[in-house]
Amino acid sequence: MSTIALPVDLELRLRQEAAANNVPLQELTLGLLAEAVENRKRQQTLRDVVGKIKRMPASPYGLRPAGGSLAEALKKAPLDPQFDLAEWQLKWSLVEAELRALAQPQDRPTDQG
Repeated sequence: MSTIALPVDLELRLRQEAAANNVPLQELTLGLLAEAVENRKRQQTLRDVVGKIKRMPASPYGLRPAGGSLAEALKKAPLDPQFDLAEWQLKWSLVEAELRALAQPQDRPTDQG
């Protein structure tokens, strides 16, 4: 059996949790560690998720033929009473400024020696 040194605040929280659930501290701690290890095994990376989505066959329920005019559909859409056009335009201008800054060539030293 191994011994692990825990920070005092974590040990206190574990002791409180064990007391609240009326379980021995060691049992609670081992259960939490086992659960954490199992969850790490099950975690998928973003690449895993995207790959899984790409391999899924197209669902006929997700596809429907185009019909009508997008402009007309947007005109008929309900208005969002919380939408603030001025705020949105300000935020969008900040996004565009950041994109322009990212597109500018960076000042990098060259190897001309």
